[in-house]
Amino acid sequence: MNNDHFKEQTLVFMSENKSKEEVIKAGQEVLVCLFGGLPYNGLDILRFRKFLNKVSTGTAWVQVHTLPPTSDAARFHSLRVYLQSQTWIDLKAQEYGWFISDNKLLPTKSVLPPAPEVLLNIIRCYCKQNCDSKCCTCRKHRLDCSISCGECRGVNCSNSPSVTDDEHFISNNN
Repeated sequence: MNNDHFKEQTLVFMSENKSKEEVIKAGQEVLVCLFGGLPYNGLDILRFRKFLNKVSTGTAWVQVHTLPPTSDAARFHSLRVYLQSQTWIDLKAQEYGWFISDNKLLPTKSVLPPAPEVLLNIIRCYCKQNCDSKCCTCRKHRLDCSISCGECRGVNCSNSPSVTDDEHFISNNN
């Protein structure tokens, strides 16, 4: 890891009045450093290389949680970290990766789908009860159950998105 580059990027989070673009860029660079990538190569490129390495050397499926986050997920994470670091200067949480639902402040995890639509249509579960165990294929891959799932169809199971999440996603993308 390039310690000088890492330290330089972390200073952004301790500085007041940084633009969102600076925060997002610094956050992605910090994550690239933490996951052993080269500076300025980009988080998505590093994620893809790590994925290819795991596929070519692995005997089982790739554990998605062992890969670096996508640049979109890192974007919101970086904004939340900056907000947490800067709470004493009165920033608005909704402008830095959070939204309000039922009078609760909740993190915006991503505005992009977790995987391409083609891949999402392949992953589905066939749970017999509520999808609340680690045996649920969707839960195991950190995906919400969907209409393509065998039993639950993504409705009224413990692993389906709440209505407020869907309403927030729709209202933010219109």
